[in-house]
Amino acid sequence: MKKTLAVFLLLLFTTVFSQTKRFIYELGIVLNGKEKKMNMVLDIDKDFVKFYDYKFLEMDSISKKTGQNWQANTLSDQLIIRKANSFENQSFHDNMYDYFVINSTDKMNWKIGTETKKADQYTLQKATTNFGGREWTAWFSTEIPFQEGPYKFKGLPGLIFELSDVNNDFKYKLIKNINIPENYSTLNFLETHYGNKPIPVSLKQYHKVKLDYYADPVKDMSNSLKSGGTVIISGEKITTQDQLDQKKKHLQSMIKQYYNPIEKDKAIPYPAT
Repeated sequence: MKKTLAVFLLLLFTTVFSQTKRFIYELGIVLNGKEKKMNMVLDIDKDFVKFYDYKFLEMDSISKKTGQNWQANTLSDQLIIRKANSFENQSFHDNMYDYFVINSTDKMNWKIGTETKKADQYTLQKATTNFGGREWTAWFSTEIPFQEGPYKFKGLPGLIFELSDVNNDFKYKLIKNINIPENYSTLNFLETHYGNKPIPVSLKQYHKVKLDYYADPVKDMSNSLKSGGTVIISGEKITTQDQLDQKKKHLQSMIKQYYNPIEKDKAIPYPAT
């Protein structure tokens, strides 16, 4: 844990909570048999809790410096907003040219154990829960009195420092905290996706969108090819429908290989190979 985390308690009780308390987590996700690491952001202010890819912050910073609209898409598919002290989540999903939001209630039943360990000067306590079709272990500290954590995980009597599922498909570790002297606006990339307002959908409706795309991921390219347009995929020029059909099969395979939903009980029901 970085030294900036060590002074957090002092800052917590000597600053006015008109700020954003920002916690940076390292997230490891297993995709196609390999672990991919990225940083994620947990922002807490007096009204809302937000969780999103750190890449959005990087692009937001560049946009503010250059006056240009630099954009990013989520790599984690873990974009969350909830009201403070609430289990009512809004999860946002970008999909090609569309942006969707799904509402859900995600209260968790934690079993708090007696096992503890140290992280720098903090004492962490173990807790477990079942959520999303996975078994989870969390390590939290009552010394930082936010009942929050990564993604939808909350409800423990302290901030979650570490979190992982039983198969280690998802591993979160708190690596840094920052105090922002104002409520940090995420309006450009979270509440909207660079001007694209989210479309409210049910889980079933969202599944249909994803399954329709999976059924024909080269549909637009096929139409372009038929009308005499140029189709280039990964630097390769496609000139026949047979070539495009091969790319279609490859894309369908890649979609399934790199799909590892955090909530398995809400997984998109892609057809078996």
